[in-house]
Amino acid sequence: MTIDLNRGHLRSRSWTPRWRSALPLTATGLIAACPTGAQAHVKWFSNVVNCANTPLPPWSVIGTPLFIALLVGAVLALLGVFTIERRVLPRFETLHQMHADWKQRFNRSAAWLLRIGVCVYFLSLFTQDSAARMVLTPELKAAGAWVGIVQLLIATLVLWKRTVPLAVLGMLSLYAYGVWAAGWFHMLDYVYFLGAAAFLWLDATRGASQHYVAFTLLRVSAGFSFMWVSIEKWLYPQWTYDILDHELSMVTMGLDKAFFVSSAGMVEFCLALLLVLGRLSSQVASLILLLLLVAAVPLVGLIDAIGHAPLMIVLFIFSASQNRIGYRTEAARKGADLGHVLTFALAVPGFMGLYVLTHALAYPAAGELWTGRTLLGLAMTLPLLWRLVRTSPQLFPVRRRSWHDLGGMTAQAG
Repeated sequence: MTIDLNRGHLRSRSWTPRWRSALPLTATGLIAACPTGAQAHVKWFSNVVNCANTPLPPWSVIGTPLFIALLVGAVLALLGVFTIERRVLPRFETLHQMHADWKQRFNRSAAWLLRIGVCVYFLSLFTQDSAARMVLTPELKAAGAWVGIVQLLIATLVLWKRTVPLAVLGMLSLYAYGVWAAGWFHMLDYVYFLGAAAFLWLDATRGASQHYVAFTLLRVSAGFSFMWVSIEKWLYPQWTYDILDHELSMVTMGLDKAFFVSSAGMVEFCLALLLVLGRLSSQVASLILLLLLVAAVPLVGLIDAIGHAPLMIVLFIFSASQNRIGYRTEAARKGADLGHVLTFALAVPGFMGLYVLTHALAYPAAGELWTGRTLLGLAMTLPLLWRLVRTSPQLFPVRRRSWHDLGGMTAQAG
């Protein structure tokens, strides 16, 4: 069997009934079958958000029967998704040929689409009340003409490729203001802004030679943001409880709040992992996340649509384009599906540990940095860091390759 990344599909000598091509989509959809609720950003609507408060100890979350059951279910679901992608998808040459050329053309136009989206987004921010204008996200507000000027300049400069680097500098300046006003820990929710800025910068300055790196940075930053927010559902459940008790009381459908919030966090974390490491499941996961964000708008209002607009654009791009990370890891070695499941199993406690560690660094208790919770957070993070170091050579090319060179790599399997 030959995995041809240039064509964007896999060639096989064997064939199976066409109806089985729906299995990857069905398996991915099962991950989202449990109630997730509206994906409104908690920090925009909850009245009890305070990042300075100490999060729950990770062991008090991981050790509960509910969380263990959710984690085991997620591992089994992901194992099914990755196994189906490895064993079933390669048998559908016609299915892949049907979409390969269109996906590659969409990949090449993704930067143009993102630039248009960034333009519209910052124009929408510019039109807000100047007395308390949203700087970058709904909870970050500032008065003064300088904010509107920067937003208008970004919206204008991003339209021309030659001036995109200046627009990127404007985006970074607003992100830096958010770090100054709310703290760097608070802004970790919005790492996808940095990924979008890096994508636009590389596309404008390096062109096709760095498209793979640009897409990877954008995808990883978006996946990180979703995972980070899902961790907040577990370590700061009271933030989400406050929304469920007021604005979104109808979405629980009578379910226990603890079950609802924990399940929502697990589903979001699974979809984020598939977004980064999946193949066809990456596109399905992106589409599900996009639909969840869109579904939240009628429930919580226009502010959610404005705040999530850049992320919606990024998810639309991912839902319509191939995930080269997924194909690259599959081509790099056998057993990639088991490796992805192992990554997930390490990522859940690893991200919890990273959250506790960064929180301790941002808000050291009584001036003591290296406390017991800090050391525990570091210990929980180390296995995930080890895993990422082991897999990073599969994600990034060792030597610099062009877009077409990378796409033309083939790997022989079987």
